[in-house]
Amino acid sequence: MTVHDPHLNSFLQGLTVSLDPVRRFRMTIGEPDPWQEELLRTDPGTNEEDRMVQALCGRQSGKSTTCGCLAYDDFSVGKTVILTAPSLRQSTELFRRILEFKNTDPFCPPIVRQTQTELEAHPSHGGRIIVVPATDQARGMTADTILADEACFLDDDALTAFFPMRKETGRIFLLSTPNLRQGYFYETWTSAKRVRRIMARSIDIPRRRAQVEFDRATMSETTFRREHLCEFVGSGTPLLSWDTLEKTSNNEVSALCLN
Repeated sequence: MTVHDPHLNSFLQGLTVSLDPVRRFRMTIGEPDPWQEELLRTDPGTNEEDRMVQALCGRQSGKSTTCGCLAYDDFSVGKTVILTAPSLRQSTELFRRILEFKNTDPFCPPIVRQTQTELEAHPSHGGRIIVVPATDQARGMTADTILADEACFLDDDALTAFFPMRKETGRIFLLSTPNLRQGYFYETWTSAKRVRRIMARSIDIPRRRAQVEFDRATMSETTFRREHLCEFVGSGTPLLSWDTLEKTSNNEVSALCLN
């Protein structure tokens, strides 16, 4: 069906965007990368694994922008969203991304409160976004969606304190660049737990090609592997790499006990 009325056409386009997070992303930012589309399409109602989603992302892969789209999309349908990040600067940047999506939404619900860390719609709508520090101060809240940016760099106790806040039908998103081979994010990523795992390596994203090649020529191998290959590696240069140690070990052989 062809719509000739420009006002009606604009209304229908806006309505379509409001019902589809990928279209919302496309209208506000541009074409999403495949990993971003996969993340935006997650649905715990049809896939149990989507109740918790981990995204391991290379540097400047669009992680915060994707968080912003997820948060605003849930807010737009009346849900409560809690976001956290390791620092105030990161939290502020995350909230700025959310406002990008709000400001391009022709169907944005009436806003009754907007600060640097909170967005609240009229009670008749119910949507709310709260950015909170990763501390015990956040205890006692409940949310439909919990989003943790740079989850690898959050203290385990602070991170897992958010999990009981999830409503029974809610979901948790943990997005991060890699850190060390320890902590909740790493242990869950490498476990057999039923969670959705999405990897966004910079070398697999065409728009990042020029920066990746520059960094390949200027970064240390360890830093490049962590920043662009999404590998959990240390900050120094070990005598033997972790991969080498893993290949030479055998978990089926008992340790030698010396009395």
